[in-house]
Amino acid sequence: MFGCLANCAIAWILVSGTGTPARAQASAQTATQSQTVAVRGPVTGSTRRVALGGAFVAVADDTDGIAVNPAAAAVRLPYSWSDWNYDAGIDVAVGAWLPKNDFYNQQGAATSEAAEKSTALFGSLALLLNYRNLGLGISAEALRNDASQGDQGIFTNFAANYGLVHLDLAYGFFDGLLVVGMGPRLVGVSFLGNSGNSGLLRAAGVGYEAGVIVQPRGQYRAGAAIKSALKAKLPGSAGAPDSTVLVPWEVALGFAYQFGARPFNSGFQTAKELAQESTTAEPSKAEITRAEDELYRSYEQTRSWYLRVSSELSVIQGGGPVGLTGVTAMDRPIISPRLGLESEVVPRHFRLRAGSYYEPARIAGTSSRVHGTGGLDVKLFRWNIFGLLDRFDYWQLSLGADAARLYLNTSLSIGIWH
Repeated sequence: MFGCLANCAIAWILVSGTGTPARAQASAQTATQSQTVAVRGPVTGSTRRVALGGAFVAVADDTDGIAVNPAAAAVRLPYSWSDWNYDAGIDVAVGAWLPKNDFYNQQGAATSEAAEKSTALFGSLALLLNYRNLGLGISAEALRNDASQGDQGIFTNFAANYGLVHLDLAYGFFDGLLVVGMGPRLVGVSFLGNSGNSGLLRAAGVGYEAGVIVQPRGQYRAGAAIKSALKAKLPGSAGAPDSTVLVPWEVALGFAYQFGARPFNSGFQTAKELAQESTTAEPSKAEITRAEDELYRSYEQTRSWYLRVSSELSVIQGGGPVGLTGVTAMDRPIISPRLGLESEVVPRHFRLRAGSYYEPARIAGTSSRVHGTGGLDVKLFRWNIFGLLDRFDYWQLSLGADAARLYLNTSLSIGIWH
């Protein structure tokens, strides 16, 4: 899907902020201690993923899925009728609406340096290119975190720009029944503070990720993804020791089932292949166009009501300080079960999503919290951007939200209703 220019500009600014050094002004304590900043927290990502409560590793497809499951790059969708396919997607989310927004769930943890408020601004840009059962996906995610720390009435503000880039190559074996993908992921980080000394701080690191999606013809799908930990050294300023930026390892397992007459997984057939069934010669452009119309009519006949249930169990590395708070997490894996529901309640016009996930306590002395999520897609109007979009496509507005104790995140995307 193609995002609007305003959202694209925001996402680009965020990603660019991680690639260039930010001026850091650290407190005396920060300047003399080595730090580990762990990039983890509530579910972030596309509007669709947020609305499903993060239960996305099995249903991952299109540009939304590239950052979640590398196999998503080679999942051909039922409205894709040519050998070549390209797509793009943009999402923006804001998690800073509450007066005491607690992004890291530290709950004023028992240290004088506990953050009083932590907020986040998220943006993503994804590109997808397919040739038959082969897919190449690129996703750039940017997250800006701000934290305010208080000690005896004196508050210090810190900010960090994180940029994660996923570059995945995937292939669908057995006519797409088994899809496997893998590739590198890269992280870049820059910091900004507001007191004492100043200097330039930045870091970059490289890891890997792999995923699989099993989608037999029918109504269910299973998926799994693994992502290695990323570590990057952050040069110290004013004689301070180097610090470490950590993007934890992740393992996710998921299963999804779709109720209703609409097929969940379908085979891949091009309009040219359909046209060739009725002729021994090379099909003409008019014959291919008629085949596209036939495939579209067949696709529209399947557009009935459905209810899709997706589940995921996510396991994330524990330990290390939590974000910018300076509070150390418990040294045990974070296990987060997730559940999502999606239904096209008004076929061809309106979708609803809902979900929930469990966010375990990462800091000793704090409690876990349960998130409730939701979202919708609304079909808007048709405009093919001077021939760039398919003649059957419409624009759509997507909204998502994620709420929990002392946390509220909202997400927006302008995309394509296929």
